[in-house]
Amino acid sequence: MISRGMVSLFLLLALQTQAFAHGGVVEEDDICVIKVNYLRAHFKIYQPRTSGHEQFCEDLPAAGESVFVMEFMHDALQTMPIDFRIIRDVTGKGRFARMEDIEAIDDLDAATVFYQSATLEPDVYSVVHTFENEGDFIGIVSATNADSGEVYAAVFPFEVGFTGWGYWPLFIGILVLIQIQYLAMSGRLKRWFAKSSPAAMLLAAMLLPMSQPSHANEFIVTYTTPDGPPEINRMHSWILYVESDSGDPIEGADIEVDGGMPAHNHGLPTQPRVTEDLGDGYYRLDGVRFHMSGDWEMFVTIRSDESEETVVIPITL
Repeated sequence: MISRGMVSLFLLLALQTQAFAHGGVVEEDDICVIKVNYLRAHFKIYQPRTSGHEQFCEDLPAAGESVFVMEFMHDALQTMPIDFRIIRDVTGKGRFARMEDIEAIDDLDAATVFYQSATLEPDVYSVVHTFENEGDFIGIVSATNADSGEVYAAVFPFEVGFTGWGYWPLFIGILVLIQIQYLAMSGRLKRWFAKSSPAAMLLAAMLLPMSQPSHANEFIVTYTTPDGPPEINRMHSWILYVESDSGDPIEGADIEVDGGMPAHNHGLPTQPRVTEDLGDGYYRLDGVRFHMSGDWEMFVTIRSDESEETVVIPITL
């Protein structure tokens, strides 16, 4: 179950996707608007040969003939020479490209695939360009103030051959990670791992935090508890990881486990045993139970082809 906080984050990411999807072009009341500094114009793109009268804000579904249209919302644009340029995205910034990134390009002409020199238009500005290939592009609209000579510019990155996925795979991946974290913190993920296949148990051993290493002369043992932290009078499982003193995993070992409370001079109430060799030095230990709080010791006896040794693991409950 996804928490309310996750839903809020999902909505926030969705809104950010809309914001990131446009540079100088935004959607207002289902109408695409390009912002050239403080000046605005309705903005639309047509691909009449492939999409008929369908309008696009920026991203285009396929290469081909494309008509870019701006309908002025500010009369000032009628008095300003406007030029229009399309370049291949060589900035490396993708959707986040801005005017300063364009100005940093060493050879703008080499990156340019289309350029319409500055012209005055009374109400509607339009240009036609045929894209030969799909890819990432950046549109640049520049309007020059005739009185001051100041240049106003709008930059809008867009994609030709747009699939419609945008940043959604990234955001969905983030949501999946958040959900996994929630399941892990709630203990559900650990309980699921405890009942799952050897592959899932091995994944648990790699993902869940391991204990501090316990040493002997030749072997080192760490463990994790997929069922959650050990509780009094609750049967649970461990995943043991056995390695050599040089850090190599010990595979195919014969392992026996015993334990007790030295201060009370009694052993474990159960007889834990290794039920699965998970590979790569990991072993599943079932049947562990502690019936009272205090200091315990677990004795892990490891028999490999070359040696036998017992590692003592201290536990305080």
